[in-house]
Amino acid sequence: MKQTRNRTVILNCLSEPNSDCGGPPPFCADSIHYMLETGFEWYGAKRPVSISQIHRTLRDLFNAGILVKESRLCDPIDGGLPSRVNYWQLASEVEHNALLHEIRGVLRTASKAHGTFFFGHDRFFDQPMDRAEKAAVIADIKTLMQRTHPDKTSGYEQGFNALNQALTYCRSTINLLKTPDKKLTHY
Repeated sequence: MKQTRNRTVILNCLSEPNSDCGGPPPFCADSIHYMLETGFEWYGAKRPVSISQIHRTLRDLFNAGILVKESRLCDPIDGGLPSRVNYWQLASEVEHNALLHEIRGVLRTASKAHGTFFFGHDRFFDQPMDRAEKAAVIADIKTLMQRTHPDKTSGYEQGFNALNQALTYCRSTINLLKTPDKKLTHY
């Protein structure tokens, strides 16, 4: 398979996380199109790539075995019927991306351990977790810390450090009504 400019650009998009598109891959074609419209020079394109070129290139890379796709049922933003959307990622990075998504989910849950505010700092939207819920979150954090420990695997140093901060945050006895600046924000 010839390595064309569009194939190189798509592979660059799928090889790194993007915070505007939900973190690590898999990404849908619309997310890739958004990335290439807003920062096409960053990914190595000379100009923005059309959505039809993106679909054609994704299909070529999938048929070559370089990409894998996952079909999800997605609800449209503007109302209407749900539709199936293909999400694409590199075939060699499936386990890595799944673990990164799992880390993000646990960090998001850990950030709610001491409650979530409703627009300000004076009323809770979600009440703080009780001991049993915190214990379950701490157990999940410890499990992920074992799986991402820098001595065992490489490439998860940031995730491990974030999990360590989340563990300290869940174990603490912070009252966010009195000290809202101590909220865990890294996820």
